[in-house]
Amino acid sequence: MTATASLFDDRDAPDPARRIAVAAHEIRTPLGGILALAELLLAEELSETARGHASALKASAEHLLGVASTLLGVAERAPKAQELDVDAFLARVAPPIAARAALQGVGFRVTRGPGVPDRVLADEGALRQIVDNLADNALRATERGAVELALERVEGDAASVTLRLSVRDTGRGLGDEPQRLFEPFVQGAESRGAAGLGLALVAELAASMDGQAEAVNRPAGGAEVGVVLRLGAARPAPAAPSPHVLVAEDNAINRRVIGTLLDHFGLSCDMVTDGEAAVTAVARGGYDLVLMDATMPRLDGLAATRAIRALPAPASAIRIVGVTARAFEDEITAFERAGVDAVVVKPLSVAELWAAIAPAAPARAKAG
Repeated sequence: MTATASLFDDRDAPDPARRIAVAAHEIRTPLGGILALAELLLAEELSETARGHASALKASAEHLLGVASTLLGVAERAPKAQELDVDAFLARVAPPIAARAALQGVGFRVTRGPGVPDRVLADEGALRQIVDNLADNALRATERGAVELALERVEGDAASVTLRLSVRDTGRGLGDEPQRLFEPFVQGAESRGAAGLGLALVAELAASMDGQAEAVNRPAGGAEVGVVLRLGAARPAPAAPSPHVLVAEDNAINRRVIGTLLDHFGLSCDMVTDGEAAVTAVARGGYDLVLMDATMPRLDGLAATRAIRALPAPASAIRIVGVTARAFEDEITAFERAGVDAVVVKPLSVAELWAAIAPAAPARAKAG
């Protein structure tokens, strides 16, 4: 008997809630290792494709860790009505599904129908669990063809919008009683490797959001399973000029990584490869923020920062974020004394970088 199996010894007759808690606890430990390995991979010099795979791996592990933590009651639940960028959400949930579909030799695509708003008020964690379970159900049933994640507008007004979030497949179909699949432990015909709980969770989450789950067999074969949810309408963000960022970095790989992250935040940038060029560019004007590498040819980041602070106003007041691979406290302190507003350490964390540059960015920039 394995160590994990002994936790569920029938002599103890644990109730279902305890079984779930024990399983969630056991899952958290290896997930922590997966997350650490994903971080190490992302710190390496990877091809663009490999970096995308590693990022999707990290995002999936983070999501699963959040689910396990919620089951244990140790995670702080975010408010249910948070503003959510629809495109950013779809971009976060799609890569792991696409990777699994590719391994099965199945096509995958995401479609966003006309009229779907750019932003809604919703519980992202609940939406992600819905998508993951719908996709898992579809991929288990589909041996050839394609799977589609679709988001469509049903109706809406100034205060709310009703959306249908569904997954369509070309698999075996759902049998004669599709709606019964939302009952716990009920599985579809020829179901393999499933416990019959995923779609029950989808129905429960939909109900908790004042929505409902739907399942139908498609006329041409396969199935469509999804939820209809009435979500709050987010207020349009006020128009604001997009800040322009100057990146001073001599390493080509690092420039590519930083450029990708800034694009993710919705920020435009120009690149220079040494400190002298950074000072000249800031003196000309047109920038709202500088990402300043510590070690560069001709003029290092500390000297370049001091030179910028010595420029006439308003150039001297530009926000400067120091970027360094040296995490020693004395070196970070030296950077700060040179005049930077904040310091981030390589390998760059998305959350830490956003926290450092956010004061120079408008509310509409994407930090997800």
